[in-house]
Amino acid sequence: MFFEILSLAWRALWERRGRTVGAIIGVVIAFTALSFALLLGHTFRYYVTQFFTSTFQLNALYVVGVEFTDTDVFAISTISGVDLVVPLAATQASVVLPGAPQRTVVTLYGVPSYVLHKVFPQSALREGASVLGPNLALVGYYIAYDSSTGLQRLGVGSPVVVTLGDKSASFVVMGVLALGNMGVLDTATGVYVDIETFRALTGARHYAMLVVYAKDTSLVRQIEGGIRARYPNAQIFSPQTLIESVNTFFVQFQLFLGLISGVSTLITALWLYDTMTISTMQRTKEIGVLRAVGFKKRQVTVMFLMEALIIAVIGVAVGVPILLAVGYVAQLVASAFLGPSGLIIDPLVLAGAAALVVLVNLTGALLPAYRAGRIEIVNALRYE
Repeated sequence: MFFEILSLAWRALWERRGRTVGAIIGVVIAFTALSFALLLGHTFRYYVTQFFTSTFQLNALYVVGVEFTDTDVFAISTISGVDLVVPLAATQASVVLPGAPQRTVVTLYGVPSYVLHKVFPQSALREGASVLGPNLALVGYYIAYDSSTGLQRLGVGSPVVVTLGDKSASFVVMGVLALGNMGVLDTATGVYVDIETFRALTGARHYAMLVVYAKDTSLVRQIEGGIRARYPNAQIFSPQTLIESVNTFFVQFQLFLGLISGVSTLITALWLYDTMTISTMQRTKEIGVLRAVGFKKRQVTVMFLMEALIIAVIGVAVGVPILLAVGYVAQLVASAFLGPSGLIIDPLVLAGAAALVVLVNLTGALLPAYRAGRIEIVNALRYE
């Protein structure tokens, strides 16, 4: 009986193919608009998340705003969930670079050598090794390379003189940092030396920043709360918390775009409601004949719903390649301005959009289909 109902539904649509094609076009537009809007929000969220994931260590918290001491470092290390606390001292200094007409201002960092592997894994270096000690330093990319010409000025083994006020110290470059992927640390114009050397040069005994590493990203918020309780004036930057906030924003943005584009889906459902209502009136006698030969009321209702389902499914099927074409064009346009990036086609988003379009259109056809099934046989056969 199912295939018989399906066959009758298809034949009815074919006989009224002009109206059917119009309804299918409406579904195609609704599905394409809704899917593109949802995928656009999903794509923005994906690229922003990728940026933060590749730039920051998600299990790290950067704590500033307070002059920290070794006692503070120990106190924070006792907070539940903390894996390691890396203290960093920082100040402004200058260096004389080969070929540079004047001194170059840099940020001089002091880092305990025993945690250097955590701050600068080998992947963070463009060349050299992550090693510090007396008279040894790591330098930022634009200290080693001229930012305008790209020519290398310093390499591993090169001497560099750091000047701070009336004091100067000579260092041997042990490594050149790669740009990016170190969060708030300056990998462009920073110079990193051992903390004892930094203290001897500056006389400072405090730390400007603490990098707190959690044992697991799920513990970041707990650790952040523990730090705020002990240091209410501290400023805490948490990449993990920021990503969560960004994801929340983009989910809301995605829903907003979906609501705007969903108007076309509602219009299509109203269109289908009108079409099915007219079709019910025009096919009253046909319904009476079907009832007379043994069709039950629910079978007539199912037949009309089947017509709406066929229209929705064909519309979605036609909309998918159109959406892919639109996504390809969007990728070409985006690559011209933003570099190689494109619309992320998420099958789950497409499936959700398709299900929503089909459901809304079936809802639009439900009342006319119900009315068709409630038509009495005698009244239907007498209908002119």
